[in-house]
Amino acid sequence: MLPQMTSNNTFDSSAEKKLLVLAEGFEERALSWIGNKSNKLLFDKILICKYLYHTKTRLKEVLDAARKHCDNEPEILEYDRFEPTGFEQHFLSILEKRMNYDEIIIDISVMSKMLIMIILYSLGQYNGRLKIIYSEPEEWGPKLEIYKSAIAKRTYGSWVSLSSVGITNVTRTPNLSSIIMQNSPTFLISFYSFNEKLLGALIDDIGPSKLQLINHSCSRQSWREGAMKDMHDDVIKDYFGGVIEPYFSSDVLNYSTVFEKLANIYNDNCYEYRMIIAPTGGKLHAVAAALLKLCCPDVHIEYPTPESYLFEDYTSTKTHTIHQIVFENFDGFLFNLGNEYKLNG
Repeated sequence: MLPQMTSNNTFDSSAEKKLLVLAEGFEERALSWIGNKSNKLLFDKILICKYLYHTKTRLKEVLDAARKHCDNEPEILEYDRFEPTGFEQHFLSILEKRMNYDEIIIDISVMSKMLIMIILYSLGQYNGRLKIIYSEPEEWGPKLEIYKSAIAKRTYGSWVSLSSVGITNVTRTPNLSSIIMQNSPTFLISFYSFNEKLLGALIDDIGPSKLQLINHSCSRQSWREGAMKDMHDDVIKDYFGGVIEPYFSSDVLNYSTVFEKLANIYNDNCYEYRMIIAPTGGKLHAVAAALLKLCCPDVHIEYPTPESYLFEDYTSTKTHTIHQIVFENFDGFLFNLGNEYKLNG
């Protein structure tokens, strides 16, 4: 039912009318697909998401690359991660006028997880072909020696926080929110990361009755899975009391297994609990979370927003593989997906 992710023909398209949505980011991967010499695609419109308050940017490079793929000047949409509602409303207003595209391509390679959620959920009624592009880095940060050094210096009650710094607030938007089951006990589904403070902020803000954490693995850096789990042990014990749902992990590129897990959790608990998902893990796992939200509007999305990100060694400068996921007739696909997994949110 869920289309497989492939690395073939990522620069091909037979569609006549096409829209591209991508982000400028601070990583070189922002250019892996749009700036690739093999990419000869031409678009009727290109939207570039520009992050506000980032001190490091590749906007000029991404804009120059995008201009080669469109006769019209690319449109820049400002994204404020602290107040994302404005972007959500603006993006929806753009789509209302331009939903007649045969194909919409979204490059999520350097998108924030909340931005991925907003864009995909906004496309819930799109009935054309939706293609997701993801440029996989050769390595993910932090490096093992940096992690070991940080752990060696950690004292009880201190934070390691190797991917970002601080938490400003727990962010939500109107479209990704839900008031259904508001007075019921809460079931929080969150994802492991290299900033354990994200989970601490969520537990402190939500006070969940049940907690499910989802981890991710990568065969090229097998140490990461155990490291992230170890980093969160004290948070789970001190903030939640130590008893959580059975451990679950999936490959960082496997969005379908994560979706199936989310669907099973939802079906088993949606009548007793208010279901909350915080997509704090990998970008493709955020895609899985977005698909569940699209099938189940009663799911509530919350995201703990870091004060800033650690740019050094965040990910590899090299791209390992460019992947794509293709959804034919996205609106119809979502209807069939909900029926297949008996999602009746």
